[in-house]
Amino acid sequence: MAFDLKSALSTIAPTLATMLGGPLAGTAVSAIVGALGLPSGSGADDVTKVLQTGTVTPEAMAAIRAADQKHAEVMAQQGLDVAKMNLDFQSAQTLAVIDDRKDARKANSNRDAVWWIAVVILATFAVMMGAVLYGCWMLLQGGITIKDVSVVAAISGLVGSVVGYVAANAQTVVNFIYGGSLGSEKKTDALAASVQQAIGTAK
Repeated sequence: MAFDLKSALSTIAPTLATMLGGPLAGTAVSAIVGALGLPSGSGADDVTKVLQTGTVTPEAMAAIRAADQKHAEVMAQQGLDVAKMNLDFQSAQTLAVIDDRKDARKANSNRDAVWWIAVVILATFAVMMGAVLYGCWMLLQGGITIKDVSVVAAISGLVGSVVGYVAANAQTVVNFIYGGSLGSEKKTDALAASVQQAIGTAK
């Protein structure tokens, strides 16, 4: 399961964790970066790596709690409802995505070239997934001999990235034709991660 930074912080820094879900995410990350003593310019990925290692010192943990309390006080003084801000922000994003898809359908639905491109993308995705599944089956059956673990790690990362890219484009085609949920991007990321894990566990 992927590491969820927001969930990891929810118990020790609930205000900062809530801020991560909306327009104040950058402010929250900056506060956590400062509390952890990370270099200037570090981002959410750097914070995630530190928390994943479990090497956060008691002093750093106390600094995160202090930063959380400070931000909570500021929000209260300004009368800001972070949860409502997040909801409004997400609603605005949802409406923007819906409008974008409506405009795309209106502009391209009557163009034959668009449908041929869609066919090519979906066919590429089907062939690629078939190849990946066959490769995983061969690994499990012992038909492919692994000689260098480091090479397997590199290949699994590359395959996962390519699958994620093609899957994202295939999902875009499906959303264009049938409509789709806004959580589709997460599904494609999960698919790419699953491919990497499947190849990695066969090392």
